[in-house]
Amino acid sequence: MPHLTILRGALLPLALFLFVLTPAPVESQLFQSGIDPRIEALLEEVDEERLLHNIEMMASFGTRNTMSDTEHPDWGIGAAREWIRQEMESYSPRLQVSFDAYDVEPAGRIRYETDLRNVKAVLPGRSERRIYVSGHYDSVVLRGWTDDNPQPPADSDDRAENRFAPGANDDASGVSLAMELARVLSQSGIEFDATLVFIGFAGEEQGLVGARLHAQRMAAEGVPITAVFNNDIIGNSMGGNGIVDGRTTRIFSEGPEDSLSRQLARYIRRTAAWYVPGHKVRLIAREDRFGRGGDHTPFNREGFAAVRMTESREYYDRQHTVRDTPDGIDPGYLARNARVNLAGMASLALAPAAPGVAFNMLRRGGGYDAQLQWRPSEGAVGYRIFWREAWGMDWEHELYVGDVTEYILRDISIDDYHFGVAAVGPDGHESLVSVYVRPPR
Repeated sequence: MPHLTILRGALLPLALFLFVLTPAPVESQLFQSGIDPRIEALLEEVDEERLLHNIEMMASFGTRNTMSDTEHPDWGIGAAREWIRQEMESYSPRLQVSFDAYDVEPAGRIRYETDLRNVKAVLPGRSERRIYVSGHYDSVVLRGWTDDNPQPPADSDDRAENRFAPGANDDASGVSLAMELARVLSQSGIEFDATLVFIGFAGEEQGLVGARLHAQRMAAEGVPITAVFNNDIIGNSMGGNGIVDGRTTRIFSEGPEDSLSRQLARYIRRTAAWYVPGHKVRLIAREDRFGRGGDHTPFNREGFAAVRMTESREYYDRQHTVRDTPDGIDPGYLARNARVNLAGMASLALAPAAPGVAFNMLRRGGGYDAQLQWRPSEGAVGYRIFWREAWGMDWEHELYVGDVTEYILRDISIDDYHFGVAAVGPDGHESLVSVYVRPPR
C-alpha cells in the first residue's frame, strides 16, 4: 500500500479525474455496520479445545529449540515441525503446506550449522497479494532446569539445546492461533481476494532468523505482502503480579504516526470493535516491548505492514523458563485473540487493494477547502475518506463518498488535519487506509 502524496499547486488536467463532489448514498447496511455474516459465522468456529490441544502437543516434544534434535521422532524441533506440518495438511486440500527451509551457518546465537525450517500453509486467493498470520514455534529456556524436569531421551542428541524448553505461551500460543485460523478459513468455502499465509517461524529466539530470511526472500521475489499479523505471547491472561486481564490485547506498531504498520494496527482495532466488541484492542505506539523484539520487525524492515499482537499482562517469570507450560494458558482468552485476528484478516482479505499512489491534495475554495484525489483500486465500488486532527493518533472522522476519485471537504484546512482514503469492495469490506503524506523537500 503506497503512501499518497500531498501537493499544493495547480489542478491537474480535468480529463484525468471523475469529478463527483457530493457524497454518494450509503447503499447497504454493511457500509454502516461493517458486519459480514460470513465472518460472524467463522468466529463461532474458533475452538478453545483445539487451541489448547495444539499447545499441549507442541510442548509434548520437550523442546523446540532451533538447534535441538531434528531426527528424533518424539523429542526436539524436528518432531515438532513435522507434527505442525502434518496437522495443517490435514485441515483442507485447499491448503498448500510446506517447509520454508534454509541452511544457516553459525553466527550470533546460532552456534552450529542449522537446518532451519519455517512451517508454511498457503490458502490461494484470487490475487497474488498476501496476508500473513504468524507465530514462532521455536522455544528456549535460559534458566531454571532441575532434575524434576522431563529429560531428553537417551537416544537423542546430547547438545545443551536439547534440554527441556516447553515454550507453551512463548510462542506455541501464537502458532496454535495461526493453525486454528488456517483450519477455520481453509474449511470455510469462501474465496478470498487475497492469498492467505499461515506460518510458524523458527529461529526467533536466536535473533528473528527465520522471519528475517523469509521476509528477505519475499522482498527479493517481489511478492506483494499487504499485512502481517504476528502473534507472540498471546495466550495468558494473568500477569506475574497477579493482575488478571482477559479482555484486552496489545498491538505494537512502529512509527512514524502514519506508517504502514500503524495503518494495520488501526484496521485491526476497527474490525475488532465490530466483530469482537467485548474484547478491547490497545494500540501501543512502539515497534515492540521496550528493548525486546519479534518476528514482525523483519517485515517492517523490508517495507511491509506488520504488527505484533501480545497479551496485556505478561508473566515474565514464566518466559524463557521451564515454567512456561500449558497450564499457564487461558484458552478462552486465546480464543478471543484468535477471533480478533480472524476478523481483521478475513475482512482485509475480502477487500480490494488499497488505493494506489494519489495524484495530490490541494487547497480549494480560496484555501479553505481540502480537495483529495486518488487512483482507483481494482474491484472497488466506492471509497471512504478518513481524517483526524494533526495532533491525533487515530482516525476521528470518516465519510463514504461513493465511486469517485476526487472529493472536496468544505471548510477543512489541509494544514490542520491528516487525511486518508480506503477502497470499499462490493460486500462493504475496506482496504487499509492510504495516507496523504508530505513529500520530502
